[in-house]
Amino acid sequence: MRPEGPEQTHGHASRWAWVAVAVVYGLFLLWHEPWLKAPLTATELDTALKGMDANQQVTKEEKLAIRAFFSNDDGKPFYNLNLMLFAERAVYADGLTRPGIVTGADANDAYARVVLPHLLRRGSYPIFTSSKIAGLLNENAPGADFFQEVAIVRYRSRRDMLDMILDPDFKAGSPHKFAALAKNVALPTRGGLVLDLGLFVPLGLISIALFTSRKRHTSL
Repeated sequence: MRPEGPEQTHGHASRWAWVAVAVVYGLFLLWHEPWLKAPLTATELDTALKGMDANQQVTKEEKLAIRAFFSNDDGKPFYNLNLMLFAERAVYADGLTRPGIVTGADANDAYARVVLPHLLRRGSYPIFTSSKIAGLLNENAPGADFFQEVAIVRYRSRRDMLDMILDPDFKAGSPHKFAALAKNVALPTRGGLVLDLGLFVPLGLISIALFTSRKRHTSL
């Protein structure tokens, strides 16, 4: 057999680069998309939320809203918009202090360290966080300008969100959230223009493959 020439070697390298891109993108989609997540059933929801009524830190209205939200599960991703006002001092339900935590902002930092790994394990992640730099430029509703920070979190599905809420490790860290906030508005949303990883990852992988192929071809 004749040894392969530079063009054949380059062709094999290019094919393997595209195979690698396809494999990585396929693994990303398995993590990112709710293909294996069926919508919650009524029985599952009743079982999952049976302990929620005992949580005194969640109001009756919030419990009803939470149940209604999960009851209408369609199995699709969604984005949760959070408007947050931090408490001046972090106060925990058990009355105990936590080392290094004084303000609500401190407690929120502790909560962020807890929640981020749980989100990532479930194909979810923050897509936007920002601190307010001025008051509302237009305010038609008194009290609407209460928040200090805005955060938008992408959830792979409502099932993933509920699974996270019920995770014992997450429950152990969730008191940080209640201690952090003087007021919070959480609004599930969908649609519109969202530049999330579902767009950036494939574009990045394709760019890497094209760059690698061109570099190899130039060096031959």
